[in-house]
Amino acid sequence: MTPTLLLFALTGLLALATTTILFVRAPALGVALLLTAGLWPAARSETVVHLGVSLTPQDLLVSCAMAAACVNMLRRPPRAHRLLLLLALILLLTAGSLLRGTAMFGAAAAGNDMRMPFLYVFGLALYGITLPCTARLMRRLAAVWVVVACVETLRAVLWWAENGIGSAVGQVVIDGVASESRALSAPEALLIAQAAVILLYATPLGTRRHLLAAPLLLTVALLQHRTVWLVVAAMLAGWLIAGTGAGGTPARGRGLRLGVTATGLGLGVFAVSAGLLGRYGTGLTVSASDSGTLAWRATGWYELLGTLDGAAEWLTGRPFGSGFDRLVEGLVVGVSPHNYFIHLLLRIGLLGLCAFLALYAAALRPTLRRGADLTSRALGMLVCGQLVFALTYQIPPEQGLALGALCALAVGVGPRLPRSRPSPPAVPHETRPALPVPHT
Repeated sequence: MTPTLLLFALTGLLALATTTILFVRAPALGVALLLTAGLWPAARSETVVHLGVSLTPQDLLVSCAMAAACVNMLRRPPRAHRLLLLLALILLLTAGSLLRGTAMFGAAAAGNDMRMPFLYVFGLALYGITLPCTARLMRRLAAVWVVVACVETLRAVLWWAENGIGSAVGQVVIDGVASESRALSAPEALLIAQAAVILLYATPLGTRRHLLAAPLLLTVALLQHRTVWLVVAAMLAGWLIAGTGAGGTPARGRGLRLGVTATGLGLGVFAVSAGLLGRYGTGLTVSASDSGTLAWRATGWYELLGTLDGAAEWLTGRPFGSGFDRLVEGLVVGVSPHNYFIHLLLRIGLLGLCAFLALYAAALRPTLRRGADLTSRALGMLVCGQLVFALTYQIPPEQGLALGALCALAVGVGPRLPRSRPSPPAVPHETRPALPVPHT
């Protein structure tokens, strides 16, 4: 090893150690670094280290977050809880499928198949579970999420100014190459929608939170990802029904919120159907009415389920690296299933899928109880949105943070307050009769 290469290696190790310390000591800054890296497309594709598998900046950041999770568990051992057991089972099944895939298809094929939908999501969920979920940290994480969503919104506006607002089925020509006509991808639209819901739960902002959330929701509508539209509808329905009152009590003005929301939706539908929005309304109509993509995906799902052979593959899945080749409309398609539940079934089997659903059910259960705090309910809405999103997409990596934070609140990982010693029972005061006053 040459001195120059040794220097680069030491510098890289120092940078990784510093980043891990940042995730441990300043979680809000670590999450901000992780989310802002997603704004840079090269962070997910540019190779910085090649160790049998090409590692990108996002790989290294997730690795640092997982190392920080191990450090946090050593510093603050979490209490035994079924959530931790379910997550451990998912990680164990993932590791087993990875080992089988490495032996059969090589480390590169198995690693590339595993890292984005499994390592990123559940690794960041493990990091989120180990965070001390204090009110101050939750406010900072929410602020980071909203700021990143605002930057994404600005990117969408700049795209529209240059290329116009597209549709779900249209394309634009950029530098002579036909490209997607929508400004942002579905995971980025999901992040913006979740930021809007976070603002709706930010009761200290008063009525201003509605004005701040409106531009984000409008951006989601114009991005024309129909699955994200369903996510928004589910999260807004939960917000309207549960309210934002303290202690689980619905806030006042529920009827007003329902009326305003229904009126806004009605006006939007009328403007689109009446042609008041011009070509923008036409694009929205085309996106809403197109059903070809769903039919194409459903055909692929049916074909993929047929690739599971025998009870063993149904129970533990096929190994990573085995691919997703199926025949759809006479063509061989090899992309991901576009359904995270089927993706889980194919790779970690019915055991992994059942553990995944049980993990979400156990994490959401405390948010449904009367008296749940606003933080739990807001995170519960975000996690419910993930389940809707998973119907046609794989869950993005950053969503593991929201799942982990909700699990941390359910487990009670935060700093434990010292128990106050019970005060001794009060001794009843004995009233004695007054002595007789002698006559003088």
